[in-house]
Amino acid sequence: MVGGNDFIEGKVKKLCDSFEAALSKNLLKSKKQLSNGEDVDCSSSSSSFKRALLSSKKFGLSRFNSINLPGTEDRIVVYFTSLRGIRRTYEDCYTVRMILRGFRVPVDERDISMDSAYRKELLSVLGEKTVSLPRVFIRGKYVGGAEEIKQLHEGGELVKLLKGFPLRDPRLVCESCGDARFVPCLNCSGSRKIFCEEEDVMRRCLDCNENGLMRCPNCCH
Repeated sequence: MVGGNDFIEGKVKKLCDSFEAALSKNLLKSKKQLSNGEDVDCSSSSSSFKRALLSSKKFGLSRFNSINLPGTEDRIVVYFTSLRGIRRTYEDCYTVRMILRGFRVPVDERDISMDSAYRKELLSVLGEKTVSLPRVFIRGKYVGGAEEIKQLHEGGELVKLLKGFPLRDPRLVCESCGDARFVPCLNCSGSRKIFCEEEDVMRRCLDCNENGLMRCPNCCH
């Protein structure tokens, strides 16, 4: 089992090294654009995003533009898994997260292995019974999975979709969750049960998920 983990970690390290080299080359071209992201007004940012979506048709992504994730018009959302059970899926999730982190933009990362509600949410939005990971939404619009993100990045279209987002310091890590995006429930301490004094019985805590976790109140809003 240990040998298998070492093999996966070795592959992931090679993947990381190769992407860091590719990212450094591509980001040099786009860094100047994104560095002024905070100064871009909403109308300009929205127009750039629409033009980028239209441009993405050449990558075969036009069919995705009609799928929306309500309430996320101001952010980048990535559904992924941190489990390493399926190597290809884990590497695809890692790759997409690395690409987006290379642009230093804030990303709402939703780990379905930590909270099954995210899986149900994604299936509902996509209208599918099963779903492969990762899946990416930008400003509420569905962009695609690993292959689509890699194509957009290599074609120089991804930087246009990300234009207007504020930049974050990659050295900053959430002190509460370590960027895991989840913390043990503050109400039940992760036990998933609370004592109801009125009824003198134990009840299921409604503030946490099936793992006794809740979204980090410091970095997830």
